[in-house]
Amino acid sequence: MSNQLPAMAVEELVALFKALADPTRLRLAALIVDRSRCGQDLASELGISTGTVSHHLRVLRDAGLVRESRQPPFSFFELDLAALQNALKAVSNKKAVREIAGDEQRTSEEKKVIRTFFDGPRLVAMPAPRKKKQMVLEEILRRIPRRKEYEERELSRYIETVFEDYCTVRREWIMGRYMVRENGTYRLTDLGRDVIAR
Repeated sequence: MSNQLPAMAVEELVALFKALADPTRLRLAALIVDRSRCGQDLASELGISTGTVSHHLRVLRDAGLVRESRQPPFSFFELDLAALQNALKAVSNKKAVREIAGDEQRTSEEKKVIRTFFDGPRLVAMPAPRKKKQMVLEEILRRIPRRKEYEERELSRYIETVFEDYCTVRREWIMGRYMVRENGTYRLTDLGRDVIAR
């Protein structure tokens, strides 16, 4: 994802946003964003029982949104604003969202190959080993705009935004049976459509 943010797993993001998808928890988060507060204080301010506050705070804490500190006889709670900001940044641009969505379906080997050979949107080098090359070619295919067919010049421009050697990529797609070429027009095969759908 972003170069300075730790990658968040999809499960972590789902748990965090699910925790915030409740009006009471959102109000609790707003009350503890500026300073630590005890459960009794929060219950009084929200007009709900301390048991209900404890339940909602536990959900927020389990999602990584709340820090708890003990000062006997009370526990104080504070919103972990950095955790919330990191989650928002993790889903704040198209590239990050695509990475999150695509990550679940990729094997750890595919993730490693893509991290190794891509620098953001650009392919740095075409791998030599066939299996890695296939992973990279499929990733490029997923990154170009979806069309029923492509004129050769148009397809070359799309590929060039990812990798400068568009001729090699086009040739490899034909040899790998991802596309067929007829009269300068390229069409996705069933295999190519399957790759894009993943």
